[in-house]
Amino acid sequence: MNHERNAAYAKQARNGGKLDMPVLFLHGDYDYTCETVVSRLAEPMQQDCSNLSEVIIQSGHWMAQEKPVEVNAAIAKWLATTLPEIWPV
Repeated sequence: MNHERNAAYAKQARNGGKLDMPVLFLHGDYDYTCETVVSRLAEPMQQDCSNLSEVIIQSGHWMAQEKPVEVNAAIAKWLATTLPEIWPV
């Protein structure tokens, strides 16, 4: 609702808003509120995150409540494999 302010804020972002650090995104396979699996909605994130990992969780929009074990497993696996220096196995 604050398009002008959001645009002004975005212009101040470092590196043109692109992220070089590791990023994890969890898609909800049955998320019809924010569908990112088959739509093009995730494309800007995929373009702007050079070190992006994506995992599809078999859930709807409220994945942490619907599939807490799967969400935590995806996060723990990503931390252990992507950032082993801070999450040793």
